[in-house]
Amino acid sequence: MAKKRRKTRKRSPKTYNTSGLSKASRGSHTAAIKDYDMAIQLKPDYAEAYYNRGVSNIALEEYDDAIEDFNQVIELNPENANAYLQRGYSKNMIHEEEAAIEDCDTAIRLKPDFAEAYNVRGEAHGDLENYAAAIEDLNEAIRLRPDYAEAYYNRGFVNGDLADYEAAIADFETVIRLDPMNDDAYDMREAAMKALQHADAPIVIGPHPTNPLASGDTPVDLEKLMELDEEDIEEFEAMIETANKAIRSNPENAEAYYSRATAQNNLGNFEEAVSDFDEAIHQKPDYAEAYHGRAFAKDKLGHLEAAMIDSEEAIQLKPDYADAYFNRGLMKAQLEQYEAALADVDEAIRLNPEAGTFYFTRGFINEVLVGELDKDNVEIYETVIADYDEAIRLEPDFMPAHFGRIATNNMLGRKDAAQAATEEMLQLENPLAEIINMANAAGIFDMEDMEDMEDMEDIDTDLIEIINTEEEEE
Repeated sequence: MAKKRRKTRKRSPKTYNTSGLSKASRGSHTAAIKDYDMAIQLKPDYAEAYYNRGVSNIALEEYDDAIEDFNQVIELNPENANAYLQRGYSKNMIHEEEAAIEDCDTAIRLKPDFAEAYNVRGEAHGDLENYAAAIEDLNEAIRLRPDYAEAYYNRGFVNGDLADYEAAIADFETVIRLDPMNDDAYDMREAAMKALQHADAPIVIGPHPTNPLASGDTPVDLEKLMELDEEDIEEFEAMIETANKAIRSNPENAEAYYSRATAQNNLGNFEEAVSDFDEAIHQKPDYAEAYHGRAFAKDKLGHLEAAMIDSEEAIQLKPDYADAYFNRGLMKAQLEQYEAALADVDEAIRLNPEAGTFYFTRGFINEVLVGELDKDNVEIYETVIADYDEAIRLEPDFMPAHFGRIATNNMLGRKDAAQAATEEMLQLENPLAEIINMANAAGIFDMEDMEDMEDMEDIDTDLIEIINTEEEEE
């Protein structure tokens, strides 16, 4: 009897769209656009595919094409605030500042707390030399998102144009604290310092910041070291070279040692990082962030007791330092001191209730505490899922929270909830690769257990096809 041939299924618009997102997350935007083209060909009113194609066109600096895509999104959904923001950003990049401001106005009307829209509008006002309006918008962006590095960066430019060099220096120093990998911020701070010394010297204008929604501007999170690619390595090495120059110029520059140590941490050079953090602390004994970074490096070197002492010192120096409480909680969890770990994570959440990572960690530790499924005590799992939900609300692309929510619902036998959570996760950029990388970095998985997963792209495709089987069969 001849072997029955497997029926080839037609790919749905949703499948092409999700495949495009996966390719875009790997930086393959040209290939992603081909998938979005197919999704749109099959479903001409597919607003999400137009939006995603627009984001990829921005990544390729094809701003005119991006504008056309966001025009389609807005025609299909006039209430889509993100589409107005992205179109405004694209217009600003081709120097259509007035039109960009109009789009940001609409985005803010639709979403009054839209920090990214205030940031782009502020940048456009600055380009038009409407400095008062620019400062007002950037202040509002920072009020809405106090850790918004890009808004501080743009405000630093405006303050430089206003010859308020002290304010510009303060803004660029904040960018460096929030995003130590931002080489442009170091260059701009140096330019502002020189301008302050020579009041008639103009501040050098650098490249435009990156797209506010298509790339990250969050602080470096030392708890989530990712597998480094060549571009990452080059970036950290450049950061080290920048710090080297600053140290040669001023051997007592604590911030330069801190920056170099942070780069060494990210490159996995933990002994070198400890040495630089030592020097930063020597130059600035109350440098809480340096104690925090050194604690991470010592933890990675297996010196857990010394790492704990550094975390405690960071907290003593800066009692409202949420990240230090969080880091100490992670170390206590390593020691299986789960109740004490939860207390630290709870305090981190009290100090910074907007950090999705904190909620995910609390949910995960609670789940570890419960152990095997206790069907007579399901309430604890409700709190775990609630923490995963909150993590996703705050950081929609934080993959471990998606994965935890799926796994917990599956364990409870809630197949519909697990399926819905899986579908939501797969709408995000390359979920599976990021889940495995991030979870492995956090010590949740052992990558050796993943040896059978030889081709991540095939895994992506297989899961997408499984989820869309019902839709395709209809």
